[in-house]
Amino acid sequence: MNRLWAVAFVGACSKMDGGEGETGARSASPVRAVFVADTHVIGPQYECCSEGAGLDTDSIMKTPERLREVVESINAIAPPPDRVFLLGDVVHDAHHGTDLSFYLDQETAFSRAADLLSELTVPLHIVWGNHDYEVRCGGGDSHHSREFTHSLFEHFFDAPVTDAVSAGEWRFVMLNSQLGPTWDAGSDQCATGVGSFGAEQLAWLESELSAGDPTVVMSHHHMIASTARNENDGPNPDLSTVIGRHDNARLHLAGHLHRWVDIAATDVHPVQHIIMGATRYDDDNFWVGEFGADGSIAFRDYSKPKWNTTCADTWSYTEPWGRVAGAVEGGDCGR
Repeated sequence: MNRLWAVAFVGACSKMDGGEGETGARSASPVRAVFVADTHVIGPQYECCSEGAGLDTDSIMKTPERLREVVESINAIAPPPDRVFLLGDVVHDAHHGTDLSFYLDQETAFSRAADLLSELTVPLHIVWGNHDYEVRCGGGDSHHSREFTHSLFEHFFDAPVTDAVSAGEWRFVMLNSQLGPTWDAGSDQCATGVGSFGAEQLAWLESELSAGDPTVVMSHHHMIASTARNENDGPNPDLSTVIGRHDNARLHLAGHLHRWVDIAATDVHPVQHIIMGATRYDDDNFWVGEFGADGSIAFRDYSKPKWNTTCADTWSYTEPWGRVAGAVEGGDCGR
């Protein structure tokens, strides 16, 4: 199913760039939002490398300092943004049993990430990702229920499982791609390598989009790694079907791939779909969008990503914005 989805998108990349990274006309007082993905903060309990050969690299050991650099860069943006959205995989290998006191009594990936993110000077909203959970199909000793993980989200981040916020004329919807059948440990559809949304959440999204506000939809899993068709029975069978009913769904942002990819709307997924690079690999991997009252979307730093890689250029966000000439690339991109 997902293989067919991926094949349908080959060669479907869009070109949103206009001038120095701008897309669409800028309104007089747009909502300014920063987007970040895949911070993968580790705790002191972490021993490299848990994901397996070729997936974990020493980059994972540097994720706390890279998130700190990202936070400092966001706080220096002028004029300041109105919101920050983090698109999942906030932590990495962070679950160590279901005794809540363990997490409360010592530093862990959850507490470390919460402390780093608390330094942001603008409101933060979190989209949860696969590494923020520890679900095992069929259960077992290493399984942590979604309900237990949700209690950690609430305690350390005061963050809901899903969320939606209004800013200016815009609605920003944060989906959770771990709430569907592929993340139900007791389901015969359980397959945690694939994201899914579930009938209840998709009905909620239908209601959100029916309000008619221009909307940015966010999820951690991109659509190449999500159920693409007929996830469940009923009036809202899958994400693409729900989004396709509403022209006011203007953009779908995701993480998970760790690389920057821009995919144009097609009959398969009828909305612009942009996958963001991971701060795990490069502390330049964040993006600033401006969302106008006229429905326009502008990314003045659209050309910042090094598309189809885990890297981005270094930019100055003090007016006038632009690339930093001669900047020495940090992170894994300086190699």
